[in-house]
Amino acid sequence: MIRALLVLMLGAFVSQTTEYLPIGLLPRIAEDLQVSQAAVGALVTGYAWIITLTVIPITLLTNRINRRPLFLALLAIITLCNGLALVAHSYWFLMLLRIVAALGHGVFWSILASYAVKIAPRMPPGRATAWAYSGISLSIVGGVPLSTALGQAFDWQVGFAIFGAFGLIIFILGYFWLPSVAVAIPDSGGSFPRRNWPLYGAVAVTLLIITAHFNGYTYITPLVTDTLGMRGPRLPLALLVFGLSGAAGTLLAGWLGAHPARLAVLSASGIVISQVLMLYLAPQPGIPWLVMAVWGAGIAMLFIGLQSWVIELAPGQAEAASALYVMTCNIGIGAGAMSGGLWMVHYGPKALLQAGAVLGIVALCSFMLPGYLRKRRKAYSQSRSVHR
Repeated sequence: MIRALLVLMLGAFVSQTTEYLPIGLLPRIAEDLQVSQAAVGALVTGYAWIITLTVIPITLLTNRINRRPLFLALLAIITLCNGLALVAHSYWFLMLLRIVAALGHGVFWSILASYAVKIAPRMPPGRATAWAYSGISLSIVGGVPLSTALGQAFDWQVGFAIFGAFGLIIFILGYFWLPSVAVAIPDSGGSFPRRNWPLYGAVAVTLLIITAHFNGYTYITPLVTDTLGMRGPRLPLALLVFGLSGAAGTLLAGWLGAHPARLAVLSASGIVISQVLMLYLAPQPGIPWLVMAVWGAGIAMLFIGLQSWVIELAPGQAEAASALYVMTCNIGIGAGAMSGGLWMVHYGPKALLQAGAVLGIVALCSFMLPGYLRKRRKAYSQSRSVHR
């Protein structure tokens, strides 16, 4: 069981790093392929929007496939696209590889949590999800910095290819270690969750808090530099604290995951508090390090809490609900990056943090929405049964 969960974690590490690979290598790619840096940036934003548009229909199309071969096939697609970057000598070929990888990425994440829970039925669902999702923290701490360092030292294609090699190793391990998990067809026939208003409320909460996070996180480097005053060697150290705190938050989420809604509220509160501290108390001694630690742990715990919450709200339709969650997260990533850019350009870092804090507070208030909708649905069902 632990070996299988380790494969899921490492697969998530490769998948998540793949999404952000062009970020650290952006200048090298632009110079080599003779395109603008904005065009290279589109390889990241376009990746997210493709996931947003395709994750639900492709997840529904694959809902009857045994999860072992599906996981291995999706990992193989991502691995192959990274490896083929070695022979990518044009921008359009690299874009094609990114499109193909993005088509597999969304489904990969929509099945990951439910597959982990099925692999470890005796383990609390939140802890199994934390195992799989710890790959996100690994990608922040080691994946993106490693690919960037290799790309800078040798060539940007090496930065991609190393994760093609990692993916191949994990594929081989998965072939031997992953168990076969048949898919139980739910009562709805595997369709999209309908009339599940508490789930839709949780999705609205997800959109708000993910947007609030990426409103600031997309511009974390200038925020850390200008607001917290962490320049020179302190800057990479601050980002390392953020990543390591995320890893610690993932471990903590595994133990607190029995109540995913409470975990999500706790972690969302940490994100809001960190932005408020950055806004009003940044000059105080020790506050910059506290901000990075709380924010890093908060976002890692938030992903696990929200994912477990939507699964809990959609029994029998875990993967369709996860697909809806993945789509919403990517919309939030894009919306947060867009809104943060507008605030940063026109009003500066302080206004950016103020907007993020306000949006985060609205998100915290909206956590009551799913519970309210659940009570309304229950009352409506009871009323209909009485009238019958």
